Amino acid sequence: MEYEIDSNPLSLRENQVFIVAEAACNHMCDIELAKVMIDEAAEAGADSIKFQTYKSERMVTKNAKAYWGSETMSQQQYYKRLDRFEKEDYGKLFEYCKSKEIIGFSTPFSIEDAVILNELDMQLFKIPSFEIIDLELLECIAKFGKPIILSTGASTFEEIDNAISTITKFNPKLALMACTLSYPTDYEDANLMRIKTLKKRYPEIMIGISDHTPPEENMAIPAFSVGLGARIIEKHYTLSQKLTGSGHFFSLEPKDLKKMVTNVRLFEKVIGDGFQGLSPSEVKATESGRKSIVASRKIMMNQVISRNDLAFKRPGNGIPPNQLNDIVGKTANTDFEQDDQITMQNIK
Repeated sequence: MEYEIDSNPLSLRENQVFIVAEAACNHMCDIELAKVMIDEAAEAGADSIKFQTYKSERMVTKNAKAYWGSETMSQQQYYKRLDRFEKEDYGKLFEYCKSKEIIGFSTPFSIEDAVILNELDMQLFKIPSFEIIDLELLECIAKFGKPIILSTGASTFEEIDNAISTITKFNPKLALMACTLSYPTDYEDANLMRIKTLKKRYPEIMIGISDHTPPEENMAIPAFSVGLGARIIEKHYTLSQKLTGSGHFFSLEPKDLKKMVTNVRLFEKVIGDGFQGLSPSEVKATESGRKSIVASRKIMMNQVISRNDLAFKRPGNGIPPNQLNDIVGKTANTDFEQDDQITMQNIK
């Protein structure tokens, strides 16, 4: 498959991970609650906070049943409670995000929603796994020319390839997200190795993960994901898991979000670039801790040096032990006392 791609669509610095606090509709269409969520996400150090934009009647038929948990109402009834924000509400939220120096954006579920968000000058777009086969929506969003994050949960390679082809005809700024389309995702179904699978198949494309596993005490799963190569981490977020009416129960609370950000930022620092050799931070220890070739006993000038005349001792700022054969059999042109380092200038 041939396509033109921007390998760094979000303009991240080397090893930087873009952290998305997925607020979805956990604000319950309360603008003040949404602002508090923005405050807490910014305080936790997230790069961005993401919402969801839809109207239930545009997204689902009247009689479609809910497929999660023990929910008995229809999908349309469920989502109708959470679709009360209008264009001006999202505008207010994005402006508030700017004031808090955090990127605010939203996921559209229809072309109408996408157009509204673009008219608000939203900086980037997220396309959910559900919409990966809606090529008209993908083309519409691609034509805006903004960076696009595309989730790939439950998608075949053929579907992903078609989505990539559709988007990159108009827009090279694309990132892909590994994802298990299950809310919440059991740990044994998380399959973080999908990150590696996507990186291998699409080496030019930035890969991240949309992680739906429940929060665990150490918030280690996002950091594991970074170790596998994820450059974007998206995790559902709420002010309290005790709230009802949306996906609160499997979302991060602010304290968990802060712990996740801390872990990911630590991993950014320690992961490095894989260089093997002498790094600047190792010079001091190497010079002090490695050994050099020294005299094991007094060596007289004009004496032929034998193996028994030599020992290996710290520090390592002289001739290294692996050059022993270059010393044995040579003649000393000066006296060496015990523990004196042997130097090339003083042998012949």
